[in-house]
Amino acid sequence: MSLESLTSLVTQRQFARRAEKFLPSLWAEVGDLFERHPGPIFFGNGAPAPELMPIARLQEAASRVWAEAGTRLGYTEAAGYAPLRVLIAERMAGQGMRTIPDEIMVTNGSQQGIDLIARLMLDPGDMVIVEGPTYLGAIQAFDAYEAEYLVIPMDEEGIELNALERAIAGAMRLPKLLYTIPTFQNPTGRTQSRERREGLLAIARRHGILVVEDDPYGELRVSGTPEPNLRALDPGVVYLGTFSKTIAPGLRVGWTAAPADLIGPLVSAREAADVHGERTTSRIVHQIAGGSLDDHLVIARAGYRRRRNTMLAALHTAMPEGVRWQEPEGGFFLWLELPEHLDAEALLPLAATHGVTYMPGGWFFPDRRSCSAARLSYSSIGEDRIEEGIQRLGAAISEALGQKP
Repeated sequence: MSLESLTSLVTQRQFARRAEKFLPSLWAEVGDLFERHPGPIFFGNGAPAPELMPIARLQEAASRVWAEAGTRLGYTEAAGYAPLRVLIAERMAGQGMRTIPDEIMVTNGSQQGIDLIARLMLDPGDMVIVEGPTYLGAIQAFDAYEAEYLVIPMDEEGIELNALERAIAGAMRLPKLLYTIPTFQNPTGRTQSRERREGLLAIARRHGILVVEDDPYGELRVSGTPEPNLRALDPGVVYLGTFSKTIAPGLRVGWTAAPADLIGPLVSAREAADVHGERTTSRIVHQIAGGSLDDHLVIARAGYRRRRNTMLAALHTAMPEGVRWQEPEGGFFLWLELPEHLDAEALLPLAATHGVTYMPGGWFFPDRRSCSAARLSYSSIGEDRIEEGIQRLGAAISEALGQKP
């Protein structure tokens, strides 16, 4: 459905004004390319590889949980399964984030945490600071509450602090939230340096802006030295975590850790949204996270390291002159920067004819701007397919540049 058709439908049905923010899914555009050019290699899937999910352990845990499920299928646990919250607090403490279980709410993936924070904090027209580019799902959540944006550029060390200061000083109103993915950022794969983290927090404290740290990939480091989480540096940060990347996205188990004055209202907002979370799945996750998760992560990190290294080697071989990229130290993504006169979204149909698709960089900005970069995911594709896909992409870029591949 086109934007014009959606706007017309909103008018006819007398939907709420915010309904115009629910645009047609960008995934449908990629799906259309699949239909027109069957069999492409898709570098857009930001999910774990099926073979790197602990399926057998999940089956065993599910059998044990369901054997006792009859006594726990009623209404309760608005904040989530208490033993799982205890375990999450322990795992966070192991990463330097001192958090008590009462400051944690289990959510339907970390995406629900973003939505609930926006529901609780944002009135129409309120300003949110985001990195440019940023996570597409966060844009969708903030759009639903009619937020306005301050989009702050990034460099290799993360969000640019001078640009952040200038943007706040020039804003018509003080932003309420600063949303950031400091570790293995989606979509760029970049990690903020400690200096940037401390500077970001200092700016936010000075202006009274709530910082929301989204950390889906922090436990998937494959090289380099870890930086402290923002919440480890400042307990006033709201922290979003998830088991979607470390166990499986289909389970939809994440969490929000927030200061005491926020966690109660967040739980109340959550009750209004879905009463409480799915009770059996949280127990399955508890058994995995409390038992074999660390052993599984050793295997998963090794698999993602091989895939990342395969993509990096293929890029060095296949990319024409003028294409740049930065080596991510973990997570699932690599940010491919094309020559400035090439628009990655405009290039997508040509790439599809070569049998490869990806997520254009402009999709990760609130205004869906023209952008000469693309997000490439290596997490869910086998190494042989990564090599082949990068060769195809290199050929498409060369053709767009008028060069022989």
